[in-house]
Amino acid sequence: MKKIIALVVISVLLASCDSLLRRSYKINPPPPEIYFPDGTELEMATAIYEGSYSDVNHMIKKGIDLNHVSKGGMTYLFYALLNTDYNMVKLLLENGADPNIHSVFYTHPKLHKKGYSDDESEGVCLEYSAYKAYHIRYMKLFVKYGANVNDTTYISPLWTAVRDEIQGKEKIKYLVEQGIDLNCGNNPTPVICGRAFMYEWDIVLFLLDVGADPMASADPADNVASSLQRYYDEGFDLNAEHGKMAQEIKRRLEKRGVKFPYRIKKKSIEPESTEQSGE
Repeated sequence: MKKIIALVVISVLLASCDSLLRRSYKINPPPPEIYFPDGTELEMATAIYEGSYSDVNHMIKKGIDLNHVSKGGMTYLFYALLNTDYNMVKLLLENGADPNIHSVFYTHPKLHKKGYSDDESEGVCLEYSAYKAYHIRYMKLFVKYGANVNDTTYISPLWTAVRDEIQGKEKIKYLVEQGIDLNCGNNPTPVICGRAFMYEWDIVLFLLDVGADPMASADPADNVASSLQRYYDEGFDLNAEHGKMAQEIKRRLEKRGVKFPYRIKKKSIEPESTEQSGE
């Protein structure tokens, strides 16, 4: 049950980020006034939205704080990312924008103003660049300018990258090269255990290949062996493509010393004492 709740929480967080993406996975950036309502921040955001590098450079020379969080809860850097403007992102980073600052903003600002929604989204540049709307060069750029691959205050970019069918594996390999903790689960469920829970054996095999620990979950009922045993118990066809992948994972786990059938020993509950202490 804890595993299901944890995965639901991550799905909700990722879905809130997805609200800014079209079905084609091209970004649908909000107009600047939505999250940068007035003043200098609106002027800067408008320049970013319109791709006016000269205006942005002019404001940088005037000393604008590139790490300012707007009244709507968003940084200029994250907004440039939403606009999928690589050169603008690079310009801001080159001039001191911090990729590790979180943006926290209302998911549906118009509904919020009417009192209908208090849902919030959180935006972290490195994690967001793991979506398939973004070429891996965005991720590499953020890392170059100091993005923390092991930021434990939000969803690991691994959770987002595994959803990218195009460049996801390349992104994960790159993150591994940069020292990401494959077994860090911010919920706390490691990515490999979460994918095993969903029977995504192809992803599990890939994560094993790059060094993920299939038994890393704090709860033994949530590790890969537990999900694999459930898959066997449910009677899936082991001769089908996914079944063969499951068998390969079982073979690898057995080489690590895991015994199948894999059963979790339930902790025995000590009976309460019926003796009463004297007064």
